[in-house]
Amino acid sequence: MLRTRRTLRTAMRVLPISVLVVASVAMAPASAKAPLPAHWCSVNGEEAPPGKRVTGTPGSDTILCEGDVQNVILWGGGGADKIRVKGLVIDASVLGGEGDDTIQVNNLYPRNADSMVRGGGGDDTIITALVVGTAEHGATVHGDHGDDEITTGAVQGQPGTYQRGGGQVFGNDGSDTIRTSAVDLGGRIVGGSENDIIEPKSLGVESSGTVQGGPGNDMIRGQREEVLTIGPGWAVVDGGLGTDRCRVRHAGEGERIRSSIASCP
Repeated sequence: MLRTRRTLRTAMRVLPISVLVVASVAMAPASAKAPLPAHWCSVNGEEAPPGKRVTGTPGSDTILCEGDVQNVILWGGGGADKIRVKGLVIDASVLGGEGDDTIQVNNLYPRNADSMVRGGGGDDTIITALVVGTAEHGATVHGDHGDDEITTGAVQGQPGTYQRGGGQVFGNDGSDTIRTSAVDLGGRIVGGSENDIIEPKSLGVESSGTVQGGPGNDMIRGQREEVLTIGPGWAVVDGGLGTDRCRVRHAGEGERIRSSIASCP
């Protein structure tokens, strides 16, 4: 009888602990999954069906998204498309496709994957606000083929392995014009091939930033054709191959200069 009472008391002491463990396991959050696309977009005035793709036609389209787009691909297809996203581009891609496209979006906001805007083939006009990524997840703008005009807000975020991730703007092929706000905290601008014009508002003021002209006869300068002051952080201006012109000066003097200028007369 005594042994039975001791066994009962021991079981009563263990029971709350067991219940607590079971409850903790039950309440533990499940592994996070990518949320379903919840955008509201229209193609040529007709509401796009729900899903992971919003697709234009082979002709010239008007694609409008009223809020954020997340985990979705917007593709204009052929023709001279007009694509407008009034919200954030979260882990999503906005692709113009072939044709002279006009793409306007708000901030590129990578959260669990890359956020991207690509003009595709043709002479495209791309306008974005912030282009801010992380080493793991990039916020990138590509002009792709053609003579593109790209205008962005601040470009920030240090690229990770193999120069992927971060906040980056690429002109790619063609004679491109790239105008940005501050390029800092690891942000990078690459003109690409042919004769590009690159005009950041500032470069490497707080931390670091890079501008590379690439092949071709490029012009690197400040906005409104003014002289671009780089630094006092670790700013880099590299004209690349070709006969480049740079209207650039260092923020500091003598031993205080931490920025560098290469391939620029």
